[in-house]
Amino acid sequence: MVTGSAVPGAATPGAAPLAGYSVIDMTRFVSGSYAAMLLAMLGADVIKVELAPGGDPYRQQGTAFVGGQSALFGALNRGKRSVVIDLKSPDGHADLDRLLSGADVFMENGRPGSLRGHGLDADTLSRRFPDLIYASISGYGQVGPDATRGGFDLILQAEGGLMSVTGEPDSGPVKVGVPALDIGSAFSCALGVVAALLGRERRGGGAVVSSSLLEFALATFTSVAPAYFVDGEVPGRLGSHSPTFAPYGAYRARDGYLVLAGAGSELLWQRLCEAIGAPGLIDDGRFVTNADRVAHLPELIVELEERLGARDCASWLEAFGKVNVPAAQVRSLDQVLASEQVRALGIIQRDPDDPAAIPAIGAPLQINGPLTGTRRAPLLGEHTDEVLGAAAPLARDPQ
Repeated sequence: MVTGSAVPGAATPGAAPLAGYSVIDMTRFVSGSYAAMLLAMLGADVIKVELAPGGDPYRQQGTAFVGGQSALFGALNRGKRSVVIDLKSPDGHADLDRLLSGADVFMENGRPGSLRGHGLDADTLSRRFPDLIYASISGYGQVGPDATRGGFDLILQAEGGLMSVTGEPDSGPVKVGVPALDIGSAFSCALGVVAALLGRERRGGGAVVSSSLLEFALATFTSVAPAYFVDGEVPGRLGSHSPTFAPYGAYRARDGYLVLAGAGSELLWQRLCEAIGAPGLIDDGRFVTNADRVAHLPELIVELEERLGARDCASWLEAFGKVNVPAAQVRSLDQVLASEQVRALGIIQRDPDDPAAIPAIGAPLQINGPLTGTRRAPLLGEHTDEVLGAAAPLARDPQ
């Protein structure tokens, strides 16, 4: 069942997929904040509960600030309402209970067990509110010897194996340049929440949803792990090249780098060789099959870059486009944001109520078009009076 506008001050249900659902967001940092923001982008009323006195530490973290507030915080918390609660006081607990009694989802990303002292662990809340979806993101998962360890993206990139396969063979381990595990685990958690809400509609009852950075790190190895399971082959650092296909990686042209995906079939490889004026490579014994090319990858890189270095990226992209060889230029962030394709997708958005506000990256999915209309991130405690001061019946009675 959808509880509708159960949380005081919640918006009236509308066309957005999760309109009418309410989420109590007690997350901090990146993974949890982004997961809850995804639900807000889908239309849920997300109440960000921040602890007195300072709220989410990310309000003061980062290198860019707008109006005294971190741009990083703003990018992770759009579309939410902020309520400040003091959990050290009885009134604070009563306020939070009131919110929970009308909520569909409770989301946190602390270490497993860290909220037990406040009665906010999954077991306690599931007993008290049996229809509640309890969602948690952690570093290492909810069970096991490492479960209670803290886990930031960098830490799990190391322990989850990503750094062992990232970088050039002689470069030493390199982290992925963006918090991929934070964002990936956030998507996993948000998907779990939506699935649990659907299950509640069909069968009734709440659920406990969990995701972790470690589990998402392992998921990224889905296409690499089979070789290990079959023959014990441990992948190493191959830089920007694939351990399974060749050519499938980055190559230097005269004015920058191109990526070539000419390994989807032998026909693509042949077209690529013709396009760069090197038909002799087709029958070269080192490169006849994909397996041959992978085995002789360093030599293949030399041969291709010798030809590619003679012309600019734009010229090569035109040539490859004519013969349908997948290729692209390695772009910087400013080039990506300025591209016509990104503009067409409508993913760069502004607060509809404040056109002068800095733009933000919207949801990376569309439902009947871009998900638009997400307001800016809230100021600390901006909606405390609106949410806690309003009178509204509880959607469910605490058990």
